[in-house]
Amino acid sequence: MPRTSRPLALIAAVLALAASGCGAGGDSGDEAAAATSTACDDHGIQMSLTPTGEVGDRTFMAIGLVNCGEAPLLLDSMPQVGVFGGNVVAPRDHNAPESVTVDPGQGAIAPLSWEAPTHTGEVLEVDRFLINALPVYAGYELDLAEPIELDAEHVLDLGAWQLTGVPAAEVEPVEPATDRPEEPQCPEGGFHVTVTQGSAAMGLRTSGIELVNCGTEDIAINGYPVIEIPGVEVAVRQGSDTLQDPGPTAITLAPGESVSAGMLWRNLVEAGDVVNATEINVGYAAGSPLETVTPEASIDLGTTREIEVTAWRLSD
Repeated sequence: MPRTSRPLALIAAVLALAASGCGAGGDSGDEAAAATSTACDDHGIQMSLTPTGEVGDRTFMAIGLVNCGEAPLLLDSMPQVGVFGGNVVAPRDHNAPESVTVDPGQGAIAPLSWEAPTHTGEVLEVDRFLINALPVYAGYELDLAEPIELDAEHVLDLGAWQLTGVPAAEVEPVEPATDRPEEPQCPEGGFHVTVTQGSAAMGLRTSGIELVNCGTEDIAINGYPVIEIPGVEVAVRQGSDTLQDPGPTAITLAPGESVSAGMLWRNLVEAGDVVNATEINVGYAAGSPLETVTPEASIDLGTTREIEVTAWRLSD
């Protein structure tokens, strides 16, 4: 995907705004230096995490996002935040699906905070957060400058995206690509599937699944993806304890529209043959046609043979 030429400058502005706008104590210059960020990816997203201060026993951070692509990003009103290990959650009770549009060159900030652990039970040492800019399941893994301690069942406070940055009209123009590959032919089933590379850490793997109606007829969708690995028996669980699952929703997918879902598995090696699949079959519902897909990264189940999927949701 083409990028604007200003994502790094924009993300610096987003981080500066976050550091100055929290109202918490501390040296904002030192905190900004402790920020971490990702590179601009094929979704046109650059993500960051910035410490913004402490008040009493509560720590504050800012999740930053910059649209570094060409097209507007239509996002849920809130991001999704996960922690590896334990049952730490960041509830999204006030989320309104697809309610924020981030124009090219524009940024957004979401506040994240938590209180100090009580130490009354198991305590986790956390050195990174896993963040999704839903409905994009890309699993942005952002390291913390210093590890933090959280109760194993800690509840984090998460806020909604707040737009910031320059409007689209001020973004420097991008020369159109002249050597784009031809669009692939639409398979006989009337849809095309891609499986993107997500996060891989501590034995936990996530990927995004996108299904596009490339045919001429509507497709009725109400449920979860069908996943098969050729020649291997796998258990596919509908729903996830880690990924945010919107639950089954009746969707009429018109030609040109797309839906997305998340997929998660654990790479554990015990007794048995190791599974490292470079092709999978994907369908939109039980009994639907299947498309054979080559994921961006192999599905390395180890010996677990278990996959979790979230329900389909409109992505455009």
